[in-house]
Amino acid sequence: MTAITPDLISVKALDGYKLDLVFADGRRGVFDCGPYMQYEFMEDLREPSKFAAVMADHGTAAWPGGEDLCPDDLYCNLMEKGGGA
Repeated sequence: MTAITPDLISVKALDGYKLDLVFADGRRGVFDCGPYMQYEFMEDLREPSKFAAVMADHGTAAWPGGEDLCPDDLYCNLMEKGGGA
């Protein structure tokens, strides 16, 4: 049986390329995007005002330029850190 990742329902950009996340199951926590900022697909988001434009879209964190993050990675990271409801 495969577990299904709950949808991300709320996301807010924090200082230091971090995201405050809230999932549909009530779990919440902070995800550090800092390690991802070295990759070319995140290049435009190095500008803090562009990073701050993050939104919850189709169950994950996404930006107006088309950048997004895998919802499974976000949720698993949260669970590994003991993110709670």
